[in-house]
Amino acid sequence: MPIPTRKIIKSDLAYLLSASGPLDTSAVYSSLAEKWSLTDEEIDVKRSGGALYQNEIRWARQELAIEGVIARPTESARGIWKLKDGLLLSDQDERTEFAESDTYPEGTVKKLYVNAYERSAQARKDCVEHYGCKCIVCNFDFESAYGAIGKDRIHVHHLVEISSIGDEYRVNPKHDLVPICPNCHYIAHQRRPAFTIQEMKAMLFANVKKHANKGT
Repeated sequence: MPIPTRKIIKSDLAYLLSASGPLDTSAVYSSLAEKWSLTDEEIDVKRSGGALYQNEIRWARQELAIEGVIARPTESARGIWKLKDGLLLSDQDERTEFAESDTYPEGTVKKLYVNAYERSAQARKDCVEHYGCKCIVCNFDFESAYGAIGKDRIHVHHLVEISSIGDEYRVNPKHDLVPICPNCHYIAHQRRPAFTIQEMKAMLFANVKKHANKGT
């Protein structure tokens, strides 16, 4: 697919850092290039001596830093990208939305707003400490699959979607949150309200059974 618009890049970048935690520059580039399924030709497109898609990601980072979503380079370690301290973005269908609210005819001024749900970092930590880092649906474990780089890497899924509640509520990490891998998380939010954990497990079981029967 072609390089996305700036609006999509900002949304995907913010969500990547929310889900994965701090990342170095090369990991951000490779993760987003893979997410967008960029071809070798698209990756090799140059602008001002650098890769075009990387330039676009850096511009998105700068805008998010101005908006207070991503930490400025002076606030994070050299070469590290991360969200502002204490800010966690929501699940896939609740991810940060970035929109141009007003533009002016001369094209020199734009107003941007951020509609973001803050998340409690402590609630996420307590959820992972209670359940561990294996996906609650398929048991995938990033550390087992990828080694040390996968340690503590897991999404946290809200069983009651924040966007459906609207008002702030107090999260019980043991009852309201569960660890879930990105693949299962993506499928869970293919319906609104999201599929339940029981429904997801039933899907997996039924599909495994179907393939097992084909092999006999």
